[in-house]
Amino acid sequence: MRVSVIARRMQWLTLWCAVVTTAGLIAFWFLLSDAELDRNLRTFLAGPAPGGQLLVSMPYRLLGLAITSVATALLVSGLMQAHRLFAALAGGAVLTLETAVRLRRVALVVTAFSVVVPLTKTLLAMTLASTAANGPYMVVIITFGDVMLGLLLAIAWAMVEAARVAQENEGFV
Repeated sequence: MRVSVIARRMQWLTLWCAVVTTAGLIAFWFLLSDAELDRNLRTFLAGPAPGGQLLVSMPYRLLGLAITSVATALLVSGLMQAHRLFAALAGGAVLTLETAVRLRRVALVVTAFSVVVPLTKTLLAMTLASTAANGPYMVVIITFGDVMLGLLLAIAWAMVEAARVAQENEGFV
């Protein structure tokens, strides 16, 4: 009963997050003033700020939307997989093939997302920096910490649920 209640809440929370993320991406690129967008992009990039002002006119906003859409699509895809996973858990399907597949998909999306975000930041910095034409770039970004964290969380969650079901089934044997 408790798992069902929590799963239903998480089901709606993941759906809400997917909608807000999508709307937020569009609002970020098209509703902020040039100064606000420049400031927020510098915060998002959170590395060495590119010299000069960032290019934030409409063509660059469209490029920025296209660049960030890949990471956002991954995030929304993961949230929707989690939404379906929680729906199955709320319906009582704890260790079924469906939940295992959904859990694996969530783990894959988390892994892909943790690789795509640093690449997105780099591509945004190179595209929107007004000094981007000043020289060649060499970019090497690998973040295994986030990748391992995502995989570890997914595996741990599956193991905990398996242990709970095994413990419940001990009484029947």
